[in-house]
Amino acid sequence: MCRAEPRRVLAVDGGRLQVLFDGSPTWVGDGGMDGLAEGDYVVVYAGHAVERMDGDEAEDIIRFNDELEAMLESASR
Repeated sequence: MCRAEPRRVLAVDGGRLQVLFDGSPTWVGDGGMDGLAEGDYVVVYAGHAVERMDGDEAEDIIRFNDELEAMLESASR
């Protein structure tokens, strides 16, 4: 199952963006968005950026997802 996730842009190369995905740098499509730069945040779905996202909001969501994942992992032990 795919879900849309905010990701920080690590690098831009033509029509691709490198983002951190599950701890590994991963290339995704830029979704036709112009002007993206390293440090920007995008929402990634099914291997493509679908929209830009405010950095503070993206960091809050990333932090929440990390905490939720850790809580679920701990509960399953």
